Amino acid sequence: MIRWLLRALLNANKKSMTSKICLLLMLFCLFGQNASSIMQRGEYPWNVKLRSHYDLEMENTLQTVPWLLNLGPTGIRARIYPEKANQLAVKYVFQDKQSPAKGLIQIGDIIVGANGKKFKTSHRFGRNLRGGGGWDGPMMELAAHLEDSQGSDGKLNLIVWPLGLKSDEKTVTIPLRVVGRFADTFPYNCKRSDMMLEELCDFIVTDYKSSNWKKPNSFYGGPHGVAHQMLALMASGKSKYDRIIKDNIKSYYNLRYNPAGGGFQTWRWGFEGIVMGEYYLLHKDRKLLPAIKSLTECMPLGSRNSNGIYTHRSELNLRLTGKKPYASIAAISGLQMIAMSLFDKAGLPYDKTLYQNIHQHYLNSATPDTAQIAYAFNSADRFNNPKITHRHAILKLKDKNKGGSSKGVGYLLPNGMQDIGEYEVFWPTKKDPRWKPLDWLEKERATNLVTQLKEKGTLRVDRNHPDYKQAPEPKKPYKTTRSGGHLAPVGMGALAHLIRSNSTDSWKYLGMHLANTCAIAPGNSFDGHASSHLAGFWSILGAAQSNDAKLKRAYLDYMKTFIILSETHNGGLILQPWGRDRPNCNSDCSHGPRPLTTATGAIVLALAKKRLQVTGAGTSGYVSNSAPKRGLDSLRRKARPLPDERRALLDKGLLKALAELSHADELKPKPISLSKARSKVWLAKVEGDTKLTFQATVGDKQAAFDFTDLTPKDHAALAQLVASYRPEDEMALVSAGIYSEVIGNTKRADAYYLKAGSDVKEKIDKLFE
Repeated sequence: MIRWLLRALLNANKKSMTSKICLLLMLFCLFGQNASSIMQRGEYPWNVKLRSHYDLEMENTLQTVPWLLNLGPTGIRARIYPEKANQLAVKYVFQDKQSPAKGLIQIGDIIVGANGKKFKTSHRFGRNLRGGGGWDGPMMELAAHLEDSQGSDGKLNLIVWPLGLKSDEKTVTIPLRVVGRFADTFPYNCKRSDMMLEELCDFIVTDYKSSNWKKPNSFYGGPHGVAHQMLALMASGKSKYDRIIKDNIKSYYNLRYNPAGGGFQTWRWGFEGIVMGEYYLLHKDRKLLPAIKSLTECMPLGSRNSNGIYTHRSELNLRLTGKKPYASIAAISGLQMIAMSLFDKAGLPYDKTLYQNIHQHYLNSATPDTAQIAYAFNSADRFNNPKITHRHAILKLKDKNKGGSSKGVGYLLPNGMQDIGEYEVFWPTKKDPRWKPLDWLEKERATNLVTQLKEKGTLRVDRNHPDYKQAPEPKKPYKTTRSGGHLAPVGMGALAHLIRSNSTDSWKYLGMHLANTCAIAPGNSFDGHASSHLAGFWSILGAAQSNDAKLKRAYLDYMKTFIILSETHNGGLILQPWGRDRPNCNSDCSHGPRPLTTATGAIVLALAKKRLQVTGAGTSGYVSNSAPKRGLDSLRRKARPLPDERRALLDKGLLKALAELSHADELKPKPISLSKARSKVWLAKVEGDTKLTFQATVGDKQAAFDFTDLTPKDHAALAQLVASYRPEDEMALVSAGIYSEVIGNTKRADAYYLKAGSDVKEKIDKLFE
C-alpha cells in the first residue's frame, strides 16, 4: 500500500492538484497509524505509583496505586492506548459505597462514547504539539457529557464494550449527583462554581486536620503544597477557614532567613513571601513585619551579586560550601518578584535593584510574538556583539593573603581586580571545550566583578563589559501569537508585573504579554519540568490577568474541563497524567496528588472572588460573553479550523516549495514582514530541512530561523511568497489560501481559492472537515 502511494505521488505532477492533496493525505494518515508521540517511556506514566491516602483501595486489587485517568466523579480510572486513542480502557472501578460505577462497570471494559454519541476525536500524545497539548480527544468529549448529565437528571449513559467486546456493545447508566451546569461566565457569577469552591476548600481542611501520613493540623506536601493550599483558603473569602489560616500565619511570625543556610531554601523564600504579602495586604498584621524584613534582606544574597538569577540553593551558601550550583531556574526568580510586588503594593521596603534585575530578565526573554521561558531566562546576548558577552574565570592568586572581601567568602571585592596582584587562570584552560580567549581579563580589569571563593586565594571574575546592552523597554503592546511549555515562570511574571503599585506602561505591556502567552495555550498549563501543579497553579493565575476577553473566555472554558474530569467520587480533585513533565520526574505524585490538584482547582474557582492580588483584587476579573458589535468583520465568513495532521502536511509542502525555489536560485529580494524582524526582510536561502535565512532589505545583515520558531502569520507570508513566484500553480495558490484562513483572513483566503479555480473548492472544503 505504501509503495503504491509513493508511486502515485511520484506521478502526481501529471495529475490534478486535487489528486495531489488526496494522495498526500492518504500517505500521511497511513504513516500516522503506527506513529506515537506519547510521553510513554515503556509504561510511563501509567506505571507510576501515586502516594495518595484516599486511593489506597486500589492496592487491594492492583497491588499499587497507579497513575491513571480519573473520569470525573464516576469512580472509574482508565487509560488510553496510542493505537486506540479515541477509547477509554477501564483499569479500575472503586468499590466503596460512594462510587457511582460500582457494579455497573468493570476492569477491562472499553468506553467508546457517552449520552448517545461515540467519541469522535483521538487523543494526541507527547510534548510540543502544534496548538498545544492538554487532554484533547475522548477526555474532552467526556467532560462535556459529564456536565450535561450533572446539569440535568444526573444520568451519564456510557457506551461500553464489555471486556472489550465490540459485538456486545451496550449502554450503561451511571447515576451522578445533580449539581447544575456551570455558568457561561464560569467561574464568575456562577452558582456551581461557588458551591464547588467551598467543597474543595472543605476537602483541603479535612486533609489538613487528618493524620494521613503526616502530623494532624498540617498541610501535606512541600513548600508549594503548603503555599497553594493556604492561598486557596485565603482566596475563597469564606470566614469558616479564618481560624486555620490565622493559626498557620502565626508560624510565620518567628521566621528568620539565613542566606548562608543549606537546603533548597530559595523556593521557600518565594512561597512564604507571597503568603505573607497577601495576608498583610488583607489584615495589616504587623507581627509579620520582622519576618518580611528578614526575607527582603536575604533575597538579594540568594543570587549572584543580586542579579536575580536563582537556583535551588542560595548563591551565598554555594560559595561558602564550594558546592556546584544546579541550573538557573526562572520560576524561583518569578516567585521572589511576586513577593516583592506584594510588598511594593503594601508600601513595605524591599530590594529595588534585585526587583529591577528580575524584571530585566523577563524583558530579555520576551520576543515580539511570545514571552515563553523554557526553564531558565534568556540572556540579552542577542542584543550585543558576541565579542562582549558575559564570561567568567576562576583565578588562583600567587599571594593568597590578597584578594579578600571585607564581608568574607561569597561577597564581592569592593576594589575588584585592583589589589589582587599576580595570578594564574585556574579555569577555563585550553583543554576545556568551553575555552574562549581570556584577553578580556586584563583589558576590562576596571569593570570586572570579583567574588571571593571558599578556598583561600581563589577568586571568581565575571565580565561586566560597559557596552553590554539589555533589552529595551517596550513602547507599545506586544502582539502575542504563540506559547510553549514550562509556563510557571511566565504566569508568575505576569502577576509580578501587573499587581505592583503604579506600574509603568512598559511594565503593563510586558505583563500582558506574559499573561497572553499563558492564555493562548490552555492545554499546556500543566506541562512543566517536575511538578504539574507548580506549572498549572501559576500559569492559570497568569492567564487570568489577560486583557483579551475572547482569549480569556476560551482559556477558562478549557480549565472548566480540567475541574470536571479531575473531580473524584470521594472528595477533592486528583492529579491527572496529562501534564507533560519529564518522564518519572513529576514530584506531585508524591507531594500530594489530591491536595495539590484540589488547591489548583480551588484557585480557578476563587478567581470570581477577587480577594487576593494574585486572583484579581483591584481588577475587573470579568470575562465578557456578549456578541461583538456588528460591522464589516461580522459579515465576513468565519475561518475554519484545520486539523493538526493536515496542518503538518501543509507545512511539509510549503518547506518543500521554498527549498525548490532556493535550490533553483529563484529567490529574489521580495520584501516580507516577519515577526522576528523590526523591518521588512527577504528570504535569501533555505538550508537543511527547516532552516530559513532572511536578509535585511537594506544592507547585507542576515539571520537564520527554524521554520517551527516562526509564527502562523510568518508561515502565511511565506506561502504567499511562493504563490507570488508561482502565480499559475494551483497548489501554491491553494496553500496560500489555506494559510491565510489559518490566521483568520478568510477574505484573502477566498481570493486565493478563486484564483486556483472553482473545481478545487469541494476538495478544499474537505480538508477543513
